[in-house]
Amino acid sequence: MLEDHLYWAIVHLRWADERNFAKGPSHLFDTLPPDVRETTREAARRRVLESLRAHGLGRHDKDEIEELGRHSVAALSALLGNKPYQMGPEPCGVDATAFGMIAALLTPWFESDLRRYAESHRNLVGFRDRLLAEHYPGFLLRAA
Repeated sequence: MLEDHLYWAIVHLRWADERNFAKGPSHLFDTLPPDVRETTREAARRRVLESLRAHGLGRHDKDEIEELGRHSVAALSALLGNKPYQMGPEPCGVDATAFGMIAALLTPWFESDLRRYAESHRNLVGFRDRLLAEHYPGFLLRAA
């Protein structure tokens, strides 16, 4: 669910949305020589969106992708419940994946209805914040 579904919803909100693309992935190409920068940027974006479509999730429209993403967020929240980690009191591999996906989705830099929905799940926000504090104590969350 995380790696094969929610991941692609996050890819969609960063690469398909014009504003989010301009704020984020577009800058991956800023250091290229000016004569190839824009063509490379657009070719890479086209390839990512083709991969999204080939995966299957990209065959849905934006609203459907966000709805499918909401199902994943709700399921993850239900699985976590009140536990400190997905499988109970001790962390395991799924927590690393869950943390990566939730941290990526909750990043305030990127605007989306799916992010706002995830923010409404206090246990997921708390999970992200706690793991950030434990493993990345110097990391500072900044709003867009």
